Amino acid sequence: MAFLGLPPDELHDCVTMASELAANTRHAHQNVEYDGAGRWPLAGAPELWVYLRRSRSEWELACKVFDSLAGWRHSLAPAPGGAGPESVTGRGLQVVAGLSGGRWGHHLTRARLGGWKVPGKAVWFTHPVPPTAIPVSLRRSRVAPAQAAATLEVMFAQRGLGDALLRVAEPSVGMSVLSIQCGLTLWCRDSRIWWRPPGGDYEQRVSTDLVDVAEEIVRTVEEIRAGVPARNARLDRVR
Repeated sequence: MAFLGLPPDELHDCVTMASELAANTRHAHQNVEYDGAGRWPLAGAPELWVYLRRSRSEWELACKVFDSLAGWRHSLAPAPGGAGPESVTGRGLQVVAGLSGGRWGHHLTRARLGGWKVPGKAVWFTHPVPPTAIPVSLRRSRVAPAQAAATLEVMFAQRGLGDALLRVAEPSVGMSVLSIQCGLTLWCRDSRIWWRPPGGDYEQRVSTDLVDVAEEIVRTVEEIRAGVPARNARLDRVR
């Protein structure tokens, strides 16, 4: 995060929030697979994801912490501010909610690391980043539709979604189509990627936001499998 040149107080806030989210994973061990000696996790261990993305007309830093529990220790998601005055625990999300200005939340997803892609959840926050802090190569980069679709195909396969993938290129109209599963398809054309979750509204991203597109599709697949109703409003992006 330091390379973005954020003011020291903002950088400190981001590090504090990431630490609080990481601390919340200390109980998430029931779906972790260890090696034969039981010392090194092979799959399902907590993971920290940090990346830049565009949100409408602004850039933002997205920080997500994955753990292998799809739900929460006490069934219901904790609410910020729920910790009492004398409580010594339960203040982590209260800190994140306050420092992020409400730009935080959680969603279903699956792991990126390990021998098998364990399902679970990601708890996240975002922080605005001034355009001047974004590397020029990223601000000016464009990804051709065929290249975007091919890269996403690899990313989905790496996340355990490779069984039903089907990619078709339409060079005559400058478009590539990537089918994820029945009822969930991506269209890549010009500098945009868009899709429509079953029962939801169309979503779209710029062609350089491939990490965010991949995470949104994995999230959608996990929500479909869990029977979560489609949501028209995104939970992890400023609208």
